[in-house]
Amino acid sequence: MKGKIINIVKNFIVFIIILISYILFFSTIWIYKNFGNIGLEEISFQIRVPMGGANTYYYYNYAQTALPGILIATLLTFIIICLIFKKKKKYPKRMKGVKAEKSTALVVYKRFKIDKKYIGKLVCSFIVLIICVTFTVTRTDLITFVSKELTDSNLISEEYVEPNDVKIEFPEEKRNLIYIYLESMEATFYSKENGGIFEESLIEDLEELANENISFSTSNNIKGLYTLPGATWTTGAMAAQMTGLPLKIPIDRNSYGNFDSFLPGVTGIGDILKKQNYNQTLLIGSKATFGGRDHLFKQHGDFYIDDFVQATRDGLKTEFDYTWWGYTDTELFEYAKERLQKLSEKEEPFNFTMLTADTHAIDGYKCEDCEEKFNEQYFNVLNCSSKKVKEFVEWIQEQEFYDNTTIVICGDHPSMQPDTFDFLEDEGYIRTVTNIIINPAIELGSTGSKDGSTMDMFPTTLASMGVQIPGNKLGLGTNLFSGEQTLISKYGFDYVKAELEKNSKFYNTKFIYD
Repeated sequence: MKGKIINIVKNFIVFIIILISYILFFSTIWIYKNFGNIGLEEISFQIRVPMGGANTYYYYNYAQTALPGILIATLLTFIIICLIFKKKKKYPKRMKGVKAEKSTALVVYKRFKIDKKYIGKLVCSFIVLIICVTFTVTRTDLITFVSKELTDSNLISEEYVEPNDVKIEFPEEKRNLIYIYLESMEATFYSKENGGIFEESLIEDLEELANENISFSTSNNIKGLYTLPGATWTTGAMAAQMTGLPLKIPIDRNSYGNFDSFLPGVTGIGDILKKQNYNQTLLIGSKATFGGRDHLFKQHGDFYIDDFVQATRDGLKTEFDYTWWGYTDTELFEYAKERLQKLSEKEEPFNFTMLTADTHAIDGYKCEDCEEKFNEQYFNVLNCSSKKVKEFVEWIQEQEFYDNTTIVICGDHPSMQPDTFDFLEDEGYIRTVTNIIINPAIELGSTGSKDGSTMDMFPTTLASMGVQIPGNKLGLGTNLFSGEQTLISKYGFDYVKAELEKNSKFYNTKFIYD
């Protein structure tokens, strides 16, 4: 009986090694199939932060596509290895004249004899593990990632401008702000005339808004902003545009695990507006807990979090109404109108921030309003979202509060739609996100700054509200109205990208471990 238990334990160890191997292998394939060529910084962040509120599609998709492959491959490999190293039954021979002492010695010898077949099983299972680990390491470029994390960069310490050291001045009549983050909305989707890649724009309504209002461009005349490491997923993108800093996590510490503090040493636009008695709201149709967005906005401006969970508390939704990431953008814009009307009736100026979700990969959420203009669903969803944003802007422009309100529209990060736009990187095309500023309290001079990144939206947004910023720099951002050199125009995109991929002891000490 004891021997059988030992054999079961041995085989279980082999099975677990094989299982872990295929979890790594199939999970890696699944991640890049569903999220495109995302970086390890994002994967690392999502592993360490709350995933509550994620689109349930991904859980079901993983269970339907990756899990069967894991189980089938594990079982087949385990069975094959067991068959190869199957023990042959040996029947005892009657041995005349053998003394009892010799039989006992034989038993002891066999008990301590090396189990060559089990060693063979272990070796085979570790070979499978090495193959799968090698695939994952190669596909994710883990060695390069770790190497950069172990290399310290001085870029942030040399270029960072502490907002608390800048004597910014607000106008006597403080201006309202409506900030709209557009999920995965790229300038890539514009027509070729404005730097996109399509003969016919996928987002003609947004392109029209960009042409009629202020939209900052690259030196290649693409009406878009670059996204840099630490700002290529939603939480990182929001943090970058709010604070002028990338969202980085030191490799040696799970700094965001319990969210006792979220970038405690950082001062962002929410912190600044809070001191100016702004009434601040974040409206999103998903659950704000996903990626720690609730902590980012609560801890940097004490925003009122109006998400799917709050909608259920208010009786507007139930858990059974959960669609896509929560509730759809059609409902989001209707709720936004209601919230803005109420905010406009209050004495304090307001900062109303919102985030769309229908254009999230994979394929986006196709609502009843989506027209069939293109052959691909994702393109039709992008077109539909563009139309909704323009209609929402037109509604705002009809309201009494509009005259004293600046509207900022910005894509959060490049789309993660798998395989659709990856080929552009091989052609040297750097994908950028949309940016539009409507009704600013400042005029654009003969030329604004070129080659801006989403981190530049921090001082640029304040400037669009009529705020005076001596030096025109906050965080790593530059006021794009000013014509001053941005970080990218000063050093070049490739250099800045490479430096921000590295570790920064200054960043860790000042902003995380504060």
